[in-house]
Amino acid sequence: MTSGTRAGRGPRVVLFDLDDTLVVTAEVKWAHHKAVARRFYGIDLTDAELALHWGKPFDAMIRALYRDSDTLERMREANLSLEEEFLKRPLPGAVEVVHELWRRSVGVGVVTSTNRLSALRDVERIGLRTDRLVLLQGADDSPHHKPDPRVFDAALATLSGRGVGVDDVWYVGDALIDLAAATGAGLRFVGVATGFHTREDFERAGAEHVLDDVRQLPDLLP
Repeated sequence: MTSGTRAGRGPRVVLFDLDDTLVVTAEVKWAHHKAVARRFYGIDLTDAELALHWGKPFDAMIRALYRDSDTLERMREANLSLEEEFLKRPLPGAVEVVHELWRRSVGVGVVTSTNRLSALRDVERIGLRTDRLVLLQGADDSPHHKPDPRVFDAALATLSGRGVGVDDVWYVGDALIDLAAATGAGLRFVGVATGFHTREDFERAGAEHVLDDVRQLPDLLP
């Protein structure tokens, strides 16, 4: 369960969670949600409320955080209007790791609980070419959400159509819901302790591979 553990046959495709796996999110977006809630709806969000709803699909999360104070579309617009004040940034080494995977001819994709348009902007903003991704799936692209393993159904169907089987796909994420969804779908899971869950949390939950951060991922490759 250490960063030096070898994973046997290497992946043909690595799918990443986005938030707090490739980009710094909780630190930035908790402040963002607090600002939106206060400025538009007069709500003073607490860290406890944010922690309770963090990791939910984006639309469900903002409905809970902003307490259904407006239509979903208007709450999305309110959130978007302050986005430039609270931009996500890449986690150390994340961009370099993706480029290293591409250098080794490993496909890279993203399956995230963030809505698709926001995820595309996040990926482009940190300097990664979205046209090089094998796929990018946002929360609004699937009726299923982590920890439900069916969240991977569409992605795996896309990859299968390209001749990539489930045994050749790894999923990298920072949360226990990532672990549950990935292992339930038959994917090899790699945990990164850059979110709310520690190495010990992942190991207690049965994760085979746990890294301090995504920079150690190439060490797992054959």
